Amino acid sequence: MLYILLTLLACSDIAIYGKPDSQKIIAFPNHINFGHLISGEETAVEQFAIINSGQVDLTIQNPVLVSGNNRFSLGDVPPQSWVIPPGEHVVFDVSYIPETYESNGGFIEVTSDDPDEPSVRIHLEGYGDAPVMSVEPDSFDYGLISIGCDNEERVTIRNEGNMPLVVENLSQIVNNPVDILMEFGSLPPPPWIIDPHGQIDFLVSYIPTDVGWDRSEIVIESNDPRNPEQTIEQHGDGEVEQWHNQAYTQSEISILDILWVIDDSGSMNPYQHLLANQISSFFQVFLAAAPDFHMSVITTTSPYLHGIINSVTPMPEIALANMVNVGIMGSGTEQGIEMAFQALSNPTVAGPGSNFFRDEASLIIIFVSDEKDWSAPWVTYTQFFDDIKPAGLFKPYAVIGDYPSGCQGMNGNRAFNIEFGAGYWDLVNYYSGKWYSICAQDWGLQLQNLGATLSNRATYALDYPDPIEDTITVTINGQVTNEWQYDPATNAITFNVGHVPEEGKTIEIDYAVWGC
Repeated sequence: MLYILLTLLACSDIAIYGKPDSQKIIAFPNHINFGHLISGEETAVEQFAIINSGQVDLTIQNPVLVSGNNRFSLGDVPPQSWVIPPGEHVVFDVSYIPETYESNGGFIEVTSDDPDEPSVRIHLEGYGDAPVMSVEPDSFDYGLISIGCDNEERVTIRNEGNMPLVVENLSQIVNNPVDILMEFGSLPPPPWIIDPHGQIDFLVSYIPTDVGWDRSEIVIESNDPRNPEQTIEQHGDGEVEQWHNQAYTQSEISILDILWVIDDSGSMNPYQHLLANQISSFFQVFLAAAPDFHMSVITTTSPYLHGIINSVTPMPEIALANMVNVGIMGSGTEQGIEMAFQALSNPTVAGPGSNFFRDEASLIIIFVSDEKDWSAPWVTYTQFFDDIKPAGLFKPYAVIGDYPSGCQGMNGNRAFNIEFGAGYWDLVNYYSGKWYSICAQDWGLQLQNLGATLSNRATYALDYPDPIEDTITVTINGQVTNEWQYDPATNAITFNVGHVPEEGKTIEIDYAVWGC
């Protein structure tokens, strides 16, 4: 190294013996670039010379590393002053040891008795190449988890360096029993190689087997030269019961105009009776919300109303049960959508200006049929429905044959195939309504769901199944109320008729579950 430096000096344009009767300091080179080194593996040593180009002796002090981190260091030089005769030089060592993926800079300063330039600087530059392991999260809390249930967390290991990261090993320190488990999914067991800017994910799950606090540490080992080992702390608490809280703000009273379109063809006799016999299930939840409603019935053959019932009609469930038994003397080419169009487009029947239609109400149409719709293509009616009600105030529903191939129904003791309710299904799907199976064994449950969907104020579904019923507590603006019923079939609470919370009231439901 010294030979190379002296050769460079000899070939350089440095002028020796400058200003008469004076000393002159020169640093050569005045900039050292160590280049790229593999952090943790490579070290570089370079040299620089302090030259006296004057005509009298030059006195210098020891070189000093003025700025830069501890990646740079000077050779082992004892503290002293140096006297350099004219034309002579002193050589010093400087080393660079990178510790991670980084760029480093600094400078060395040498002071002297040069009257014109009392100090010189040698600038330093170097780069470390290395993988850098980043782990997220570094800790997490599973919270309270019922025994036998599980909760998962995703761990991400990233390489933020410029060389491949090798995840050499993952180990886990756990309590007994082992309730916190690592899952690698489709990944093989370590080691894993992660390219620069790449990442690997794996799952950690908590499945408590007993009551009490559980803790675990995952230790990740890699070839990151600076942080070869990182730890993830995690903990959870196993419990017998898990509590949940759901809070709502009560919505305004629903104003609804509901038009039932009942198939009156020859095969509909059992389904009209099913609807009539189970319509009380609909009203059980529908009336609990105290909606302001108009309701009527037409058929797939005729657009004319079979009377109108409303919020003040005594025993509306009996009135509607009688109305939906429309008979089976109608056409076998059912045109439910067309009949709804004819009824609603005529002010003397059910359209705007009639006793049925209200401008401020949401318009609901419920189709009940065991065959497809034979009207004009359903899409030709959408403009009419869009014009008759603003967006969001029209919603169709249907009880029809299952999508996409129909279902098996019964007529007495005879089973027969019911075709898919094409046309009805398309219209319902287009307006984001709901459809129900005409082949369902439990129409009561379906009608309960429909009533809750339409009223949307009296019934509140629980987010978690199988609650411990004795733990369910309902409050309205912080006051406990018992004017509600829990239905296991729908996993929902429904306020009793006359006790539905008023608009703007805060409803909170607290309950515990055994299961997950």
